[in-house]
Amino acid sequence: MMTSKLFSAALLTCLFSICFLATSAQTDSPPVDAEVAIAEANTNINTLLKAGKYDEASKYFMEDVIQIISGQPTINSRAAWVATQKGAAEFGEWDLVLETLDLEVCDNIAVERGRGTQTFVANEKSPMPSFSATGDYVVMWKLINGNWRIQWDYVIIAPEGPAGK
Repeated sequence: MMTSKLFSAALLTCLFSICFLATSAQTDSPPVDAEVAIAEANTNINTLLKAGKYDEASKYFMEDVIQIISGQPTINSRAAWVATQKGAAEFGEWDLVLETLDLEVCDNIAVERGRGTQTFVANEKSPMPSFSATGDYVVMWKLINGNWRIQWDYVIIAPEGPAGK
């Protein structure tokens, strides 16, 4: 638990440092309204996944996206992200509700910190039971050709049971 908190603090420090450095390389082009675009992306990704449109949902991710979710293997590419989503869908229905707690934007980089609840309803083929899990996340977004894309996505799933134990 302490290791996760230290890693999270180090990751946040690194991401905010990147944001700070990005401001020193300002461009003349006006930034897309990151808050609106990222909120729409978060909604659209979940909607597209529920509809089985994995390739379309993947357009919100960089080709070399890195996604780290506690307790799961690291995803190191958009193709791997799509394969993971397709594989997970074979075992039931997934839903994700995200709440952005902070969003810092520096030129073409945005860092989003939030909390999410993932709900899974297992089908008859599932090797695991239905569940609901809550976790905290940090996402680094990049503005590429007018579109915000996820570069890094780090999620820490809260342990089950009473807080502090």
